[in-house]
Amino acid sequence: MREDKNLQYKRFYRVMPLPSAMVLLLLFFVPLFFTLSSAFFTEQGFSFSRIAGVFTDPYTQRIMLFTLLQATLSTLASLLVALPGAYLIATYSFRGKRLILALSAIPFVIPSILVVLGFVIFFGNNGFLNRILMALFELEEPPLSILYSFPAIILAHTFYNFPIIMSLVSSYWEHMDGNCETASYTLGATKAKTFFSITLPRLLPAIISAASLVFLFCFNSFAIILVLGGGPQYTTMEVEIYRQARMLGQSGSAAALSLFSILVTSILLLWYNSTQKRLARSETYRNSNRLNEKKPATLFGKLLALLYTVASFLFIPGPIASVVVRSFMASSSRSSAETFSLKWYRQLLSLERATGHMNSALQALSNSLLIALLVALCTVPLALTLSAAIRRKEKKGSMLELFGMLPMTVSSVIIGLGYYLISAKIRGGLLTSYSLVVLAHMVIAIPFVLRTILPEYRKIPDSYIHSSLTLGAGPLRTFLLIELPLLKGAMFTGAIFAFALSMGEFNATLTLANSSIVTLPIVMYRLIGSYNFQGACALGTILIAVCAIVFIVSELAKGGNHGR
Repeated sequence: MREDKNLQYKRFYRVMPLPSAMVLLLLFFVPLFFTLSSAFFTEQGFSFSRIAGVFTDPYTQRIMLFTLLQATLSTLASLLVALPGAYLIATYSFRGKRLILALSAIPFVIPSILVVLGFVIFFGNNGFLNRILMALFELEEPPLSILYSFPAIILAHTFYNFPIIMSLVSSYWEHMDGNCETASYTLGATKAKTFFSITLPRLLPAIISAASLVFLFCFNSFAIILVLGGGPQYTTMEVEIYRQARMLGQSGSAAALSLFSILVTSILLLWYNSTQKRLARSETYRNSNRLNEKKPATLFGKLLALLYTVASFLFIPGPIASVVVRSFMASSSRSSAETFSLKWYRQLLSLERATGHMNSALQALSNSLLIALLVALCTVPLALTLSAAIRRKEKKGSMLELFGMLPMTVSSVIIGLGYYLISAKIRGGLLTSYSLVVLAHMVIAIPFVLRTILPEYRKIPDSYIHSSLTLGAGPLRTFLLIELPLLKGAMFTGAIFAFALSMGEFNATLTLANSSIVTLPIVMYRLIGSYNFQGACALGTILIAVCAIVFIVSELAKGGNHGR
């Protein structure tokens, strides 16, 4: 009887992932097929002419080189800023440590369009930082003028990516076995020699892993380049794909360019996953005693910690806070000073006559909420069933997990391009523009929701399942009454993440959107383009509230999981 139950259980989990796998197959591979077919098929049939033309064009070659250059310099700058912070967190105990760790989570939940807006409001010629410096030093002209330039791109990438490196490297560093360093000091080696000969070589895999992830983010950067690049001189692959498809109507050339982006992204993700597996298997990491060896802070360490804490508090939440503050400011005329006002929120809620793109702000908010809700409701069941199958299939599970993570190998701009090509083929068909936006957002969200649910699914003891089967419960009943209740927290967190990702998704939506599609990030972009920064800030504040909820929920979920 027990053997029959076990056989039923195996069959149940063999069948369970099929609907989710088919849905993911359709959502991801169909638009990818449209993209690739546009690259390889011309009016004359199958041909490599578009690919050859794109890759041999001097203009395209310059864009490829610039994309790699800005990603490399941004990664190096992020490393330069992040590693001192990782050293502080892993080595010293100080008051600002928890604050820095909390701030380091902000870039993980901030939408790209919000990053750009915050950067403009904080670092702009009339931004908060210039205002502060002009007031302190009694200057008549803004001392900083960096917007719409190459340094602006590097600076924006650095300030919003260095916390990622700092968090990942410090986590590995503080868990690293300290016996080797102790032995080195005992033998008379200096701190500098010990660091460069012992500590750094052991840290190098973690540094390379974190750097490859940041390089990937900078390589696929879209909103920062689009707004802060200042023109064709600083165009990257993602921006050029968008320009070719939507501004020039050359979807074939855009598809051909996508091949280069997909190739680089796939290599980087494979490299990152391999480094993560090596780090997880590392004896250096598993045999840790460093957590019990916290040193008291030296005078130099205290000064460095104070400086780093102040700088982190200023430059990470500063741009985000400036968006909120600016949303409550308005002037009665062009010559008058800005004062506290609810003008932009009144326009948003249609309580006051709206101007420009603010006319569509309320519709954009309702559209974004509806789209995000649909994305959350649809992605969680897909990720849940995939997680269940991955957990039960030890050998095939890794392949199924890789399949679920495949959308991460393609940038959101390329995903948007695929659905844009689909919309061009089925104009007037069953699928509307908004339904395609929902599908595109689902593809982007599924890997993140899967990474949220799967680790918690793996924590469920097999003894719970065996006991249920022994007592006569079937596989479906076991799943509904045993497994599902234990995953409620992870499912809720995954739904919140999917909701937030959809609310802030800009890259794919802009690539796919037509004039009839209005979402919160799209209207924010249009307001920024028309220099209505206060109106954009009002919409940005709503996004910040959503991101804050995501952050709080994720932290509470972590606490609950630890408590369990």
